Amino acid sequence: MKREPEPDARPQTGGGPRENRPGQMQDKFSGAVGALMKKIESFNMETDDLIMALILYLMYRESGDKDLLIMLGAMLLA
Repeated sequence: MKREPEPDARPQTGGGPRENRPGQMQDKFSGAVGALMKKIESFNMETDDLIMALILYLMYRESGDKDLLIMLGAMLLA
């Protein structure tokens, strides 16, 4: 009695050459960074302000202290 082979459980993808282009992910990342930089320029913030905002946000995420979030908001308003 012969058994028929079971179908492959993995989904089949086309995987064409356009999908596997090595620089595609880098192109998307570059585009996202460029868009982010244009938005940041509209805030008229300097690099040290951006670094301070990032540090305050990361400290807030780590500790959950809402005072850090208030400081971040006050810094962005000033």
